[in-house]
Amino acid sequence: MGCNLWFLHTSYGVGVGGCRCRHCFSLRASISIRISSNMGNSFDLLRLAAALAVFFAHGDFLYRLHLPVPFPGHSLGSLAVSVFFFISGYLVCQSWIRKPTWRVFWVKRLTRVFPGLVVAVAFSVFVLGWAVTTLPSAAYWQASSTWLNFVNNAVGLATVQTLPGVFESNPFARAVNGSLWTIRYELAMYGVLSALSWGMRGRRWVYPATALVLACLWQLARMGAWDAALEATGGPMAELFRWSDFCGFGVPFFAGSTFAVYAVRPRQWMAVVALLAVVGGLYAESALLRQMAVWVLMVCGTFYLAHVRYSSVASAASAGHGRVDLSYGVYIYAFPVQQAVTALCLARGWSFAVCLLVSLVPIVLLAWLSWFGVEQPCMRAAQRWLHRINSK
Repeated sequence: MGCNLWFLHTSYGVGVGGCRCRHCFSLRASISIRISSNMGNSFDLLRLAAALAVFFAHGDFLYRLHLPVPFPGHSLGSLAVSVFFFISGYLVCQSWIRKPTWRVFWVKRLTRVFPGLVVAVAFSVFVLGWAVTTLPSAAYWQASSTWLNFVNNAVGLATVQTLPGVFESNPFARAVNGSLWTIRYELAMYGVLSALSWGMRGRRWVYPATALVLACLWQLARMGAWDAALEATGGPMAELFRWSDFCGFGVPFFAGSTFAVYAVRPRQWMAVVALLAVVGGLYAESALLRQMAVWVLMVCGTFYLAHVRYSSVASAASAGHGRVDLSYGVYIYAFPVQQAVTALCLARGWSFAVCLLVSLVPIVLLAWLSWFGVEQPCMRAAQRWLHRINSK
């Protein structure tokens, strides 16, 4: 019949191929049904849980320099970020599948990331930083590092994490927003995904192959100390890029993309595999086996939990009031707020539990304002603009 994997991309929405044979028609219908079934999930809830896990992990570290480490070599924060990358790989790949054009893809991605990010960085620099700096206001505004911090973080680089006179006496001194560095890797994954999806369109195997290549590169980089060698150069790439982070986040990202292009359904065996991965992560002796166990846990555990029907209350709330996703807002606002509250709590002798509670209230409020005042309006504006462009 001459039907290869090309028709798979046709069924996902690419306007090429056009095969009308019975086999292709049935497969298109099957994939459409399976993608629709994935809409009933708890990914937003899991992303919020991951953001709160990062909040807790950072809170513990900022208050008493203690880092929660569930598995040897893997902090609670790094595990939560891996959850973000898996979910992102899954949903972003589905977005490409629905509308596989560069303009639509990047407009959606950039309007999802940067409006909230720019406002959060402006809050850190122009409101919080100015309020807590030990310098006179004039000196703070005249310092080049103030403006360098804003520009560097607003464009997603996040290699400048200090502001003059800010948080200098905190246990983790001077860092203003230590969460933003992962955003540059998120953007890098978008670039790799869009390039692969365009250049290798119709070839689903490229997504699991990319995850496998990244896993191999992670091991080679670890054995060859590539990051240490890069750091020794002292160049700009030493600040921007680490093989362990790029590959470590890339594996769950492209595992998520693999689940999307193959329209994987949740199965009971995923829960069993995730539990076995927990055992492997706790007791594996080699770093490679532990890392593999963690990747398997993040992939199978996250995907299974996202489709367990335990979140009927959350689903009902979403249906009644529209989608509310506070995870990104919590992630980008938590660190600077926690630094400010940590300084206050330590000065007053308040406990770590009180510090967490006092931090959480303004963080959730800021995340709520970010979603309804910045993120959601910008995404809707982008959708309207794309609709006008496409209708011409």
